[in-house]
Amino acid sequence: MNNISIYETQLVERGEKIKFLFESNGVKTIIKAIEYTLIAQRNGRKIYNLGFGDYNEENGEILDDINSNNGDMRKVFNTVLNSIPLFFEINKNAAIWVQGSDSQDEFKSECQKTCYKNCKVDCKNFNRRIKTYRYFVDKHFIELTREYIFFGYTNEKKPSLVQYIPNTDYLGIFVFRKI
Repeated sequence: MNNISIYETQLVERGEKIKFLFESNGVKTIIKAIEYTLIAQRNGRKIYNLGFGDYNEENGEILDDINSNNGDMRKVFNTVLNSIPLFFEINKNAAIWVQGSDSQDEFKSECQKTCYKNCKVDCKNFNRRIKTYRYFVDKHFIELTREYIFFGYTNEKKPSLVQYIPNTDYLGIFVFRKI
């Protein structure tokens, strides 16, 4: 995993939010942002949400619900993943929550309005982003568990956090760094 291609990131914000910016150089140049936002504190541990998307320089917002289709998806995704060790250097005792912006129930109805796939029953775009993260964790699970502990947020009537088991559907992933 050390030979992956990534973009150079710049740490631009530190505190309740930790933000990295980088340029995606594909079909066009797009400024992207990776943002860790403090969402809770439990048992003395800060929990941050991992957010990512195109960066609106005018208002500082992250557009996490669009697909840029810039032709460099793997490099962008690897850059996001590469920010996780950088985050844990700043917040050694924190935890990260990962869930795709396409995992909310409202996503399905919004997607159907413009979807060219014409999904009638099961939206093929629903949970697509968390599936990408799960695929990466599953593929590199043994190596990753040397440094990190993973929990999955179950996809049941009464969802709960459970020890992460590769190749299992989860709505979200909870990550801790081993201390």
